[in-house]
Amino acid sequence: MKHPHTEIISSALEATAWEMSASLIRTAYSPNVKERADCSTGLCDLEGRTLALATHGPAHLGSMLRMVPAICERFPLSKMRPGDAFFANDPYIVGVTHLNDCTLAAPIFVDDKIAGFAAAVAHHSDVGGRVPGSESGDCTSIFQEGIRVPPVLMFAEGKLRADVLEMFLLNSRTPHFSEGDIYAQLAATASGIQRVRELHVRYGSDAVRRSIVAMLDATERRLRTSIRDNLRDGVYRAVDWLDEDGISDTPVKLAVTITVKDDTVAFDFTECAAQLGTGKNIPYTHTMATVYYCLKAMSDPNVPINEGMFRPVSVIAPEGSVVNPRSPAGVSSRNLTSMILADVIVDALGQAAPERALAASGPYQGIILAGTTADRQRYFVDYENFAGGQGARCDGDGMDVVQVHMSNTANLPIEVMEIEFPVRVERYEVSTDSGGAGKYRGGCGVYRDLRILGDDVVLSVRSARQKFAAQGRDGGHAGQLGAYVLNPGTASEQTLHSTFSERRMQQGDLLRIVTPGGGGLGSPAAREPRAVAQDVAHGKVSAAAARANYKVACSDDGEAVDDMETFRLRGIAPNVALSNHPHQIVDNVVASAPHLRR
Repeated sequence: MKHPHTEIISSALEATAWEMSASLIRTAYSPNVKERADCSTGLCDLEGRTLALATHGPAHLGSMLRMVPAICERFPLSKMRPGDAFFANDPYIVGVTHLNDCTLAAPIFVDDKIAGFAAAVAHHSDVGGRVPGSESGDCTSIFQEGIRVPPVLMFAEGKLRADVLEMFLLNSRTPHFSEGDIYAQLAATASGIQRVRELHVRYGSDAVRRSIVAMLDATERRLRTSIRDNLRDGVYRAVDWLDEDGISDTPVKLAVTITVKDDTVAFDFTECAAQLGTGKNIPYTHTMATVYYCLKAMSDPNVPINEGMFRPVSVIAPEGSVVNPRSPAGVSSRNLTSMILADVIVDALGQAAPERALAASGPYQGIILAGTTADRQRYFVDYENFAGGQGARCDGDGMDVVQVHMSNTANLPIEVMEIEFPVRVERYEVSTDSGGAGKYRGGCGVYRDLRILGDDVVLSVRSARQKFAAQGRDGGHAGQLGAYVLNPGTASEQTLHSTFSERRMQQGDLLRIVTPGGGGLGSPAAREPRAVAQDVAHGKVSAAAARANYKVACSDDGEAVDDMETFRLRGIAPNVALSNHPHQIVDNVVASAPHLRR
């Protein structure tokens, strides 16, 4: 029977998770957490069920699946004390996505009994390994990716175990960041513990327990109803390709067969490639997170994130495959593989729900710049993901310059980057014509030019969609490919490979990052001429592409062919007008806005 306070208690648990997240971000030390919000926080019960999860990155949706059982297997509940906090980072043991995602979990004591756990996951800038930043697609095993930590007691009854912390920090190139972030994680768990205790005191432990059961059941019912109402019964299949495997240029197959039956969805990844000999494998819990994200996005975006959301889902992911590798396979660069996997799943779900379909998207292009600061006093690691373009939606254009699917980290402000690291940002703008043409245009990517100011800097990169573009849907065109270009426009210009580690950079080098665009949806001939005019005016589509793809004639001389005042478009240069022909626009955007010119 539903307790009268169930709604209040369930809302309080969700609010607690987000309060923990705010505490973590506001007290973190590294730019990766305090600026980019690459972290998550949550609450679990003693069975390890997720009660509430506040995550800025969908990649963390599976981070709580194995954590509590792994801790309890090593540390019996009877021996835990208030103030204890456990630390771990191994994806094969606690289910985080890779070694950088370090977890701190603390038991919640209420009346001398453990009521659950509060946990905080933070992406630490560096956890050791062969490559600065501890993430590389060309690592050949997890042993090259950093220190592996099973659940260990980091804080005993509130007191730091200095030897454990020292062991971890000694393996990091950025211990000054990691130490501060661990204390921020502790502060986040303390916030969660306090709020959960307050709930038990106010409503009673029995009411809280019964409300949690009702909350999980209600979430399950809600998602099952959404599946039944929004996804058509049937079997749906989709395939896409990761550019290469991290060592060779061999493409990697990612495929799914989805079976929707009544109020359940089964995901079968049997056709995916075998596990790779590189760090581009997706650990099982990350594959589960990808599934949960896609189903939530395509059926009920507002469904609460808790264990009830997981119940209508079944997954077949053969052990030894790229989506469920065996230890010690590398997994550090798993996220971009999961980006393409998400496109595959969304494609298949879009067949089940055409009115919610989405074209393929352009994922971020990632870099890691590392070296010593100008005064040689300490090591720096600049870990950054530059956003691409979202695929066009069934009812609108894809969003421009946005983190899609499994990554939702914030943009690192230019001011912070230039203060923290020996880099100058010389260009940051929308990449014209990068979004696939269509009735609804794919989202655009960006150009970002970074000038290297240090004389002791190495570069590692990770990417996707530099060979296999984001495909359009229902007649829409594919998006532009991504690229890394060194010293563009000079005699030494060079297009770099999509995966490499520790390339030595010269002081004064210019690195251009071009992120991929999203695919279009629907025939370009069906796009409204006014929308094409707006795209040209805003620098998202060139006049040449408007003519070629949309059959919309553009002129650079600015001469109108009809009444300017009648057809002037709000928000567009005053010399843009529509002619009597529905597919002809005359404009002088480039002449009137030279800053948009390449």
